[in-house]
Amino acid sequence: MIQTNIARESGWAWAWVGAAALVFVLTLGLSWFAQRRLEASFERLDARTLDGAARLLDSHFAHQREQLAATVGVLSEDSRIRAMVLTPTFDRATVMDLLTDLKATSGATMVALLDAAGVVRAVAGAPEMDQLDLGTSSLVKDALEKPSARLWAFADEVGVLAAAPVRLDRQVQALFMLGFALPDSVLLDIEQALGASSAILVGERIVASASTAPERERALRAAAELPPGAHRVIGQQFLASSSPLSDTAVGSKVAWLLPLGRSAGEVAFLRALAWLPVGLVAIVLGCMLGLVLSQSRRSQYPGG
Repeated sequence: MIQTNIARESGWAWAWVGAAALVFVLTLGLSWFAQRRLEASFERLDARTLDGAARLLDSHFAHQREQLAATVGVLSEDSRIRAMVLTPTFDRATVMDLLTDLKATSGATMVALLDAAGVVRAVAGAPEMDQLDLGTSSLVKDALEKPSARLWAFADEVGVLAAAPVRLDRQVQALFMLGFALPDSVLLDIEQALGASSAILVGERIVASASTAPERERALRAAAELPPGAHRVIGQQFLASSSPLSDTAVGSKVAWLLPLGRSAGEVAFLRALAWLPVGLVAIVLGCMLGLVLSQSRRSQYPGG
């Protein structure tokens, strides 16, 4: 009878051990699932950070376009600009002197005067645009109606270009143009705010960047090859993406990088929390197994 009770108690003990082992397996699976969800959440958070950085840059350009369109509209009514346009003969030297002076006083990257057909007659700050026919560009087409601004790729910079009509008796006689390049400080400000470094590329050339480190430049060039909206890990160091500057005159894009492990301490802590239940259940299971084995030995050797 005593042996029967001991066997029954031993059977129940092993049943409890089996139940604890099952709980351990379930806890292990749930902790693994929780860690995977945690990692996915951080990946989504990093992706949203990159997308937010791109929106912040777009917002900067939108604000600058609005501001510059208003500025060029006011300047197009300036008596000095109107005198240049209404002079019967085009005195290039005088026009260039005035444009150079306007460029210096405004801090602009370039200042230009176009004829009514959109041909650049004189330009200060962007010699590659001299005599360039911009008549088919959306900027000039819009500017014939009202002051307008667009993103534009200069020789080795990207910025905002604005143009406004100069009218006489409601007829467009010329277009006044003003442009400001994007300074690297804008990209640096975004990096300081969100942790995302970036570079603007025109074709294969980097024309603005938040970093000059060779390793970072290689990663940014790799990021520029990604399709817009895609997020990929590059070199096991960065989460990368790219976004287009869709209304620039030539194909330009922005490459974005976000260092992995920015929140390594928080991630490690949350991972430890995710696996803590597994450790606790393992301790309980080990204690139960030790007790059952101890009882089993005592039942086999009652006099020991």
